[in-house]
Amino acid sequence: MVEGMEKIHPEVAGLTERVFTIRQQYLVPWIPGPYQLTINFQVAAFPHPNPIIQMAPGEKQFWRVANATIQDFLPLQFQISGKAQPMEVIALDGYPLAQTRMQDTILVPPAGRAEFIVQAPPAGGVATFNTLNYGTGPTGNPDFPQILAQVQLTNSPARVHETKSNGAALHLQDLKFADLDKQNPTTQRKLYFSEEFGGTNGPIQFYITVDGQKQKVFEADEKPVITTKVGAVEDWTIENRALETHAFHMHQIHFLVLEVDGKPVPAQEYRDTVEVPYWQGPGTPYHSVKVRMDFRDPTIAGTFVFHCHILLHEDLGMMHKILVEP
Repeated sequence: MVEGMEKIHPEVAGLTERVFTIRQQYLVPWIPGPYQLTINFQVAAFPHPNPIIQMAPGEKQFWRVANATIQDFLPLQFQISGKAQPMEVIALDGYPLAQTRMQDTILVPPAGRAEFIVQAPPAGGVATFNTLNYGTGPTGNPDFPQILAQVQLTNSPARVHETKSNGAALHLQDLKFADLDKQNPTTQRKLYFSEEFGGTNGPIQFYITVDGQKQKVFEADEKPVITTKVGAVEDWTIENRALETHAFHMHQIHFLVLEVDGKPVPAQEYRDTVEVPYWQGPGTPYHSVKVRMDFRDPTIAGTFVFHCHILLHEDLGMMHKILVEP
């Protein structure tokens, strides 16, 4: 949680701020079937009553949502009478957007975060906070649609909160990584997700591989598969050669998303987790995401990891180390 968002995007100043953590829980004792999603540890699935979010009629609130599920991709919507409403996106993965934008659906991958403004309906309206169905591919896990919470309209008017802000307004160019789009990459790399059936580490073996190296499962005492230096700026293309969607996650830094499937993205944004859609099989191209990595900060020196943030995949080997030398 980073305070001071109102210094960059004053739209959030004075708004009620809510933090929502969405998790998964399985029934104990375990019964085969779907898991349950929870929001702030309250079960959000039938037969339990929907969790409640209170808002005044017409009130705007600033919501900060973390996807802390083990595997779910969450297409989030704020619905009024069953119809998706525009939400003003402020930040993704803790990093403010250069320009806020309106979206009626915000896809948040496992470990991703989204911060946005929603507006309640007038008195008498019915609103819900929802996640939609998301197809993760032939070998992926189904992500089911669900109401996460019901909005309860109060009888009192919206409160305006005093924003305790120290110092002057900030600009995006004041932030770390902010000029990354203007840097020339010192290195180009390609990495890819892949899976193998009947592996030695389970019925499906999961890999993330640097192109040109041999596929291998992560081992805690392994040597780094990538070595670079402080000062480097690198462009990585991450392909998905598996029949399910993966979530690429990088430790220690944010990266700039440049391209999706070889096409420049209209609004480049800084992320630390990004979805790479599943391969649709022989005769179809691999989906890919191109990102720019920033290793210019001297404090980044050291060894850390990158991996898929579907936790089963990470635990079964879809992870490797990178060394950034001083």
